[in-house]
This record gives sequence, structure tokens and C-alpha cells, in this order.
Amino acid sequence: MNYTFPFTAIVGLELVKRSLIYHAIDPRLGGLLLMGHRGCAKSTLARAFQEILPAPEKVKKAPFVEVPLGTTEDRLLGSIDASRLLENGEWSAQTGLIQQADLGVLYIDEVNLLPDHLVDSILDSAVSGQHRIERDGLSKTVNARYILIGSMNPEEGDLRPQLTDRFMHGILIRDDFSVEQRREIVRVRMDFDDDPQLFLVEHQKNLAQLREKINQVRQQLKNVEITENIRTEVAEKAADLNLEGLRAELGVLRTVRCAAAWQGRETVSPEDLNE
Repeated sequence: MNYTFPFTAIVGLELVKRSLIYHAIDPRLGGLLLMGHRGCAKSTLARAFQEILPAPEKVKKAPFVEVPLGTTEDRLLGSIDASRLLENGEWSAQTGLIQQADLGVLYIDEVNLLPDHLVDSILDSAVSGQHRIERDGLSKTVNARYILIGSMNPEEGDLRPQLTDRFMHGILIRDDFSVEQRREIVRVRMDFDDDPQLFLVEHQKNLAQLREKINQVRQQLKNVEITENIRTEVAEKAADLNLEGLRAELGVLRTVRCAAAWQGRETVSPEDLNE
């Protein structure tokens, strides 16, 4: 049995953990790109995210779907059995990974190595929250409202600019741990490897408390006031940088609001803007 290392046991990497928490609070935030060398816990962080993401109604866990390297177009997008539809009048579709991720997470490791034609399909669904399956002159539109998380090693190639724009947060992970953190990372990893079941049981209470806080903050999010001064400062910065479109400003203000709500504030502050 595969066990997922618990989110609450991850030592350090506070900025990444806060980004994931903000995405759990506001799934519309825009996605997270994790950049770093092999073995720096990118995949561990992404997989642990499922445990703190509030589940949709009537579902025990939010979906977490990994896109494997070398996946086919049919596997990612889904397909339609045209012959069965014509012969029996039955709509038969293979559910693609994009549709499976609806109301959950679509995780792409080594996202910079994803073929261009698959990137285009992800771009469309990430923007619209829907995906159209088209095969043999037949089409069907399905929901695909997911949080996009990607990870990559920058030394293995760049990411297409169009896909980079789909990730609102981008974080470079470095192994700049203190001696104390390195000691604790090794300790908890050995404890987990020795008895993962017991280790997870010990963290269930912490995970439940974190999920409950995220749920509470979600309820308060719309009540957080974004002052006109903050809005103006963000707009002026975007104008100074000659940014195309408004996605960056939306992402900044959504993050600002999440940061304030997470700290229990009813009005955003300059501290939240710095975050």
C-alpha cells in the first residue's frame, strides 16, 4: 500500500506550504509551479496537498490526479466510443485525466517536458473550467475545474510562456535548511519509513485541525475588505511593469485576501501585500 507523507509533518518550506494553503482556501487562485532539483520534495508537497484540500460534497477526498510523463492524448483528454454510440445509442466515454481532476488537483510532474499539443488542451480547460471531448465528429463538454500544480527541474528545460502564465504562484525550492531543520527532516522521514501507518495516525489530529481552519477561513474570505489604497498600489505596479491583461493583478489581490483571512484579519494590510 502506498502512503502519502502528511502535510503537517513537512519541515520548513514555509512559503510553499502557505501557497498551497491559500489555494485550498481559494481554488480559483490560479495554480502553483514548483521549481527545483530532483529530490527537493516537490512531489511530496504536491501529493500531501490532497490531505488538506476540503472535499466536494458527497466525496470523502478531493480528487488528486497525476499526469504521467508520456501520457497519451486520449488518456489526458478522454475519448468517445463512436461505434457503440451509433450501434446501440449508448454514450460511452473514457474519462480523461482532466475530467477526473474536476473539483480537485491536476498535478503534472516535469511539466516542462509535456508535449505542446497536450499543453494546449490544459491551457483551454484551466482557463474555462470546462473541457470539450471531440472524437469522430462527436463532442461532449465536461466540467474540469481543478487546481493546477506543476513541478519541474529548471536545468532540464524551460516552460512554454503560455503555460507559465497558467501558474499564478511560482516558487523556487532551495535546500537552504538550517542544521536543526535538516536534523528534523531526517528524523521524521525515518519515522515515516519505519511505520507509515502509525506515523499517519499520529498526524490525523493535526491534519483535521488544519482542514477545519481552512474551511472556516473559506467562509470568511468574501468578508475580507481590500482597501482602495491596496488596489491602487497593485494597479500602479502592474502599469509600471507594462503587464498584459489583468491576470497578475487578480492573482495578487486573491493572494492578499487569502493571506489576510488566514491571519484572521477583516481588512488587508501592507503585510499581506508583501506576502
